[in-house]
Amino acid sequence: MTEAALPSVGPWAASTVSAPDIDAVERSYADWLGYRPVHRGAVSQTQAELWGAPAMAGKRVVVMEPESGKASYLRLVENPMPTGYKPLTSYGWASSEMCVQDADAVEARLRKSPFRLIGPAKDLASYPDIRATQFVGLAGEIFYFTMFKRKIPGLDLPTAHSFVDRMFIAVLATDGPQKVQAWYQRHFGIKPNPVNTIKISLIDDAFSVAPETLDIGITIVPMKARSLVEVDGYPSRATARPANAGHLPPGNAMMSVLVDSLDALKVDWLAPPTELREAPYFGRRTGTTRGGMGELIELIERDAS
Repeated sequence: MTEAALPSVGPWAASTVSAPDIDAVERSYADWLGYRPVHRGAVSQTQAELWGAPAMAGKRVVVMEPESGKASYLRLVENPMPTGYKPLTSYGWASSEMCVQDADAVEARLRKSPFRLIGPAKDLASYPDIRATQFVGLAGEIFYFTMFKRKIPGLDLPTAHSFVDRMFIAVLATDGPQKVQAWYQRHFGIKPNPVNTIKISLIDDAFSVAPETLDIGITIVPMKARSLVEVDGYPSRATARPANAGHLPPGNAMMSVLVDSLDALKVDWLAPPTELREAPYFGRRTGTTRGGMGELIELIERDAS
């Protein structure tokens, strides 16, 4: 298959969070992020097989949308917490980065909430017109809340139409960004961007080292519709994500993204793709594979057949 024939990918359709106490996590998203439920149910046997996680069958699931009504969802799946999980110290999906109207207002609100502040609002050193704050939720899931003070030349960035709007970046922790870049180039023809080395205080804190200690290689994989993967190269002390056998990983468990065609993809499916009716599928075909770091990526066909 030529690069020109590869399907395009994006935007993000859903971010799935493993929720040991699904009711408490749902309340925290409704009360403090302004998200509202659009689907409640249970994980079907078919869905669990698609995820390669048979023990998830029958677990409760809640799908929530932002106040803006954008078709980008936070999906909570009931899932016990495995022993040894600590956010931001293992490989896999590390965070959901949400577009917000005012990062300082988000921080002020969430300081009174069940969320725990791990990164006070500040401007990005390389882009002072971008400002972000970071929190960890009740399920050990990480959120970056990011605002754009103005349009930035050369960057195609989303606009927040509610206090906390959709996820536009999924952050992936790796032992080397290049293998993830190669995966997206092979399957979607996305050319690698340069890898820069920076300091990230959140990761220093997670590994209990002094500030400005760890060097983190960082790059982005751009997708359609103002969606990105941020690829972080973690230090060698990072570990594989612990998970209970047959279950989804803890915390930020899986990301779902739209693609033009499942048939055009040459990936190793965990189970043959099939149609599902509920959000975020709405009758479209879906299948799940593992990305360059073994992370779960749920691919949803852009249009229902």
